[in-house]
Amino acid sequence: MGLLIIDGVLRVKQFWPESRSDADTATVDLVTARPFVFINKAGHRIHTSVFDNAESVGKFGRKTVIKRTKGGGRHVTIRLQGLDAPELHFQPQVPGTKGKGVNHPFRQSMGETCANALHAFVTGFGLAEIPCEVLTVVEKPSDVCDVFGRVVGNIVLVMGGTRIDINQWLVREGWALPGFYNSMTKTEIVAVLTENDAAKAAKRGLFSKKNIVSTKLATFDPQRRERKGPSSFQPFSDRGTVNFPKYFRRQAERYVRAAIGQNVPSDLKGFIRTKPDDLALPRKEFLKLKPPTTGNAAKAKFRQLAGFLGKNRVPIGPELVYFENDSKLVKAGTNIEITKF
Repeated sequence: MGLLIIDGVLRVKQFWPESRSDADTATVDLVTARPFVFINKAGHRIHTSVFDNAESVGKFGRKTVIKRTKGGGRHVTIRLQGLDAPELHFQPQVPGTKGKGVNHPFRQSMGETCANALHAFVTGFGLAEIPCEVLTVVEKPSDVCDVFGRVVGNIVLVMGGTRIDINQWLVREGWALPGFYNSMTKTEIVAVLTENDAAKAAKRGLFSKKNIVSTKLATFDPQRRERKGPSSFQPFSDRGTVNFPKYFRRQAERYVRAAIGQNVPSDLKGFIRTKPDDLALPRKEFLKLKPPTTGNAAKAKFRQLAGFLGKNRVPIGPELVYFENDSKLVKAGTNIEITKF
């Protein structure tokens, strides 16, 4: 295993309510000529250009890793590893819904409050753009991105001699729930658990008020949709029951498919049972697995997610480790996998 470091800047205005970024996804601008550095297990540092003109290929097709703006700037989208925050604007990818008026960017309770908390935190440093590094522990280039072409890692703000890990801050302050995937190491999982326990013990964020985070399945409200941030937002004004966001996303998809006339199960557990890629393993069992924990051999040890759901109850985050859909990094326009940094 090695460490990939991406050098960039975090634009403060991207976060809701000023813009659309939520509390578990962000854009990092690449402002240097060679922003990617890989440190192998021997400690050797190399500047790598493998992500230039590269695509992540997976379940949802081909996704460009480095995006370009009209002005020539470059940026990457980061999925903050080890956590999942209430959804701010999840729109299901359901073919055949265009023009039907049923598929929208749906919003979860507390999605705005959590995003607003992150916006307030980064705004407090008084900088429009904060120097940062994206850190991700990986073995090979195909380990870096998810099926949406997002880099999965931790964003660390770098201000002089001060370093602040945004992932750790979000979980420690209770604005995100643990979201574990099989690509994570035991050390990474334990670190997130520690921060989550601290948030619950101190009753911070989502745990600061009773009956917000719940194993009881919340009713899906199709009228709760993404909205532009108001000039003055009151935290907790979007209060309501919060389930682990993965289940909210499945609820939204089930609603849309039913709305266009597809024959789908009436309950969430039944709907999830129709999804062969929805796999999980109890966290304690996962931590006992010997590496590698990715690939088909590891996948065979995971079980269908519906088996971990009750009739009207869902896990709230730390109980399970989910299996990540496979993707591979290729040269743009080809199926040639990039295997070395």
